[in-house]
Amino acid sequence: MTRLALTAVLSLLAVGASCTCGKPATTLLADGGACGSVGDPCCAARACGDRAACVDVTCQACGGPGQACCPGNDCGAAGCCVAQVCIAPGSTCPALGGTCGAGSCGACGAPGQACCSQVCTAASTTCVNDACERCGGLGQPCCSGDTCADAAAVCFDSVCQACGGPGEPCCGGTACTAGCCDPDSQACVAEGAACGVGACTAGLCQTCGGPFQSECDGGRCEGGACAEAATGRCVPQGDMGPASSTVCRAGAFVPCGGLGQPCCERTTCTAPDSCCVGQLCLAPGTSCGNQRACTAGSCGTGTNACGGAGQPCCQGNTCVASGLACSSTGDNSAVCTACGLAGTPCCPGNQCEGGGCCDGHTDHCLAEGSACSQGQGLCVGNGCRAGTCGRLGQPRCGGDVGCTAPSVTRAGNACVACGGSGQRCCGRSCSSGASCSDGRCN
Repeated sequence: MTRLALTAVLSLLAVGASCTCGKPATTLLADGGACGSVGDPCCAARACGDRAACVDVTCQACGGPGQACCPGNDCGAAGCCVAQVCIAPGSTCPALGGTCGAGSCGACGAPGQACCSQVCTAASTTCVNDACERCGGLGQPCCSGDTCADAAAVCFDSVCQACGGPGEPCCGGTACTAGCCDPDSQACVAEGAACGVGACTAGLCQTCGGPFQSECDGGRCEGGACAEAATGRCVPQGDMGPASSTVCRAGAFVPCGGLGQPCCERTTCTAPDSCCVGQLCLAPGTSCGNQRACTAGSCGTGTNACGGAGQPCCQGNTCVASGLACSSTGDNSAVCTACGLAGTPCCPGNQCEGGGCCDGHTDHCLAEGSACSQGQGLCVGNGCRAGTCGRLGQPRCGGDVGCTAPSVTRAGNACVACGGSGQRCCGRSCSSGASCSDGRCN
């Protein structure tokens, strides 16, 4: 069987069976409802109780023939995990061939054997250099789905490491046995230590001042965000101010869109035929750099033009016309297309309109109320799984859906603020003229 055919079969088998499970689950959701048992909604970080797996958004029984694999490929002592579905002993392993027995699909898949087309089928094994090795224990490689079999371990830098203690990674991306989980470093800090934008106090980091969070004492916001007096929240750099003709820049709402002014939200300039370059609105005829001039909302003319709708992206994968983002065409090239609306690419900084989600698996915007990919539930208020993952301070969503809200990015297993001065870059972008260098906006 060709690799292409094998991939297609495995993809079909995996539909609906993607899971993150095996950590001891909490028993209550934020609204007080039960979670974690078979038939209940999945708990935070897609956790379910023993012998249960998070499938889509519900905990289901795992480990039996035809069921989802339990954490670490676990299908019991003799079963085989193929594309996250358990195969009974004595049955043929779909797509891989061979008869399932003791976790092996014949001559491959078990510890000490070769990988079966880059996958292992026995419990607590992973493919390393085309050989199946033990995974999930402390100091061992992470199992599939970045999982660890040891409840006191977390997958960090592809290795299962002890978690929860001071200086150790946060368990599940958010939990510590004592002290607080620092949202930026994803490490546990002791009570009283620096954490977030303040100190760890009674097990909680100070979490004011981030994108769309409440302002800190004295109206202070972090990373150049702006305090909005009417709501008391912090508006990220590059977002619209109280009036549509203003934008947040370096901690203040300033006029935008006119010639020589900062670009408004979604790289918008209001002057006819102008260009948004370096977050400033340039007049027609002004140099864009690289021997190109702003011309009718593009940089350059003819076959040398870039940055306009349907044109190649300019240097740094940027677009200069309003409401566009640089999107790959699949042939090693990229063009500028409409962004921020449902079904279109996410605008820079994960921006999607109307409470939508920027799905990292597709790099496209989802409308609020629609289904996130990778079995990550519904998009609600910029977050998948009904608003319980992907937003600032929450765990990242499963698979490669990641962090879905505006102005946040992944740090370990959590979503932290990005794009502002001194913060992590939002992908390759920073807001309001800052440049991305070594992963930080400066």
